[in-house]
Amino acid sequence: MLAIKSMKRLKTLGALVMGFFTLLLLFGAVHYSKSSRINAYLHAQSSTTGSVFENIKPYLVWADNKEQLTNDDAKYSNFARLEQSEKEEKRQQLKTATAKDDVYVTSVGRKFLIFPDYRIAVKPISLSIKTNVPSVDVLLNQKKVALSDSEDFSVTLKKLPAATYKASIQGRYKGRKIAVSKVYEGGSNLIDLSVSFKQFSVTSNVKDAELYIDAERVGTLKEGQLELADYPVTATSKAYVKKRFPDGVLKSRKHSLASVADGEAVDITISNLLSEKQAGQILVSAFDQLIAYLNGGQDPTDLATIFDKGSDNDFYKGLKESIQAKYQTDSRKASHVTIPSILLTQMTQIGKKTYLLDFTATYDFFYDQTTDPAKSTSGHIIQELEGKVTLKKDGKTYFISQSGPKNLTVVSETNNVKKPSVFPESLLGTWGATRNGMQVTMTLAADGTVTTLLKQAGQSDESFVSKVLETQEKEAGLFAYVLDPKSNTLALTQGIGIGGVDVKYAFGIKHSGNKASAVLWQASRDSEIDYTKPSLGMEMTKQD
Repeated sequence: MLAIKSMKRLKTLGALVMGFFTLLLLFGAVHYSKSSRINAYLHAQSSTTGSVFENIKPYLVWADNKEQLTNDDAKYSNFARLEQSEKEEKRQQLKTATAKDDVYVTSVGRKFLIFPDYRIAVKPISLSIKTNVPSVDVLLNQKKVALSDSEDFSVTLKKLPAATYKASIQGRYKGRKIAVSKVYEGGSNLIDLSVSFKQFSVTSNVKDAELYIDAERVGTLKEGQLELADYPVTATSKAYVKKRFPDGVLKSRKHSLASVADGEAVDITISNLLSEKQAGQILVSAFDQLIAYLNGGQDPTDLATIFDKGSDNDFYKGLKESIQAKYQTDSRKASHVTIPSILLTQMTQIGKKTYLLDFTATYDFFYDQTTDPAKSTSGHIIQELEGKVTLKKDGKTYFISQSGPKNLTVVSETNNVKKPSVFPESLLGTWGATRNGMQVTMTLAADGTVTTLLKQAGQSDESFVSKVLETQEKEAGLFAYVLDPKSNTLALTQGIGIGGVDVKYAFGIKHSGNKASAVLWQASRDSEIDYTKPSLGMEMTKQD
């Protein structure tokens, strides 16, 4: 009976031991699996504390001999801290990488004689750095490798972890500071930092972009241009421009500088940007929609092709409000309006796909006489406006944005509404002539007043005033007056002989350009005046 109980205890103990070892095997199989080791490596590389290399060093081995990397092996290498957003992509790369890749997962033996000991294998590479500039520091990833001692200097680093490296030279040469760099991202193991010194300019359609040559920021363009003097250029140097915005980065393609001659201009253009001509056309189209609204009495159906949100766009609403007073709320309403001037004064790129436009515009409101029955005045009110508006790109088209800065302000107003001039505008002003020592001036005012002044040495000045109610053009430049019956006709007849019995007269003026003459027509009292036979007075010249 005791023997049976002992056997049962042994079986139970054996089962427990077997279960324990099974659990250990399952735990080890998971913990030491390839996926688990990749996750542990990525966790170490993304840790926010400690040195990145020290964190990942236990996982790294050379691909050629499976030996662990040391600090000396990695002294020229930069191991970047991995962002959380990059981990999944890196995980997939390591899962699928093979011995043909620079970095891959390999087994270096066994753990506890059972489980594979997975590590991250890194291929060794050899890099040579060459330069023709003597007495400058040669650096790799900003760590000094050597001091160049000739115009045909090179140095070789025989075993480096395969990675991205930035080789550079820094120092002074021929009295000027020199800094040249080149990034190694695979390919040829020779990094040639030989240079030639060139003078050239860079232009771009991104007016305040930053200029880069290779990996170095050179400077900022001003009004789309930057001059470079004695700039060191390598055989592989490439220039590009870049501009950062809150919503993204604009970057041009890279332009080789090897063939650029001294004094040459390198144009680095970013395609598909908004030009000032296109921006001006969009502004004109916006104001065209305002005119269409006035002519049609309702919002145009194609507003959405110009304005973001169509009729709900705040700038479009502002355009309608800008003419509301003259067309709706003023007691005297304009007959019509034209917009003779829309001028883009400045265009500033404020986002990757967004521009701020500064502009001016002119409104010409016309008032005809029917809008003023009491006084029959007519004319123009001219408004000068300034504004800002934001354009944004959606797909391939630019629209006036609902968001962003926008305004429209009247900065001046000129009122030229007045009663119609009795005389043509070209006749208004002072005309003058001198004959036989007498100076004659005749001034025609818009209200029909004609004032004639006579001056002669040794005599008192004489002045005569007449009132013209209306002018009638008899032929080109020849006008007959309809006079106020109380008018003094002496103001109208200087230089013309007048007299006779039973004779009637008509008075007027003839002018061409800056010359004019008083005109007299006469006929017998019972006859019609023949306006084709004027008598001309002295020729006068426009004085103002």
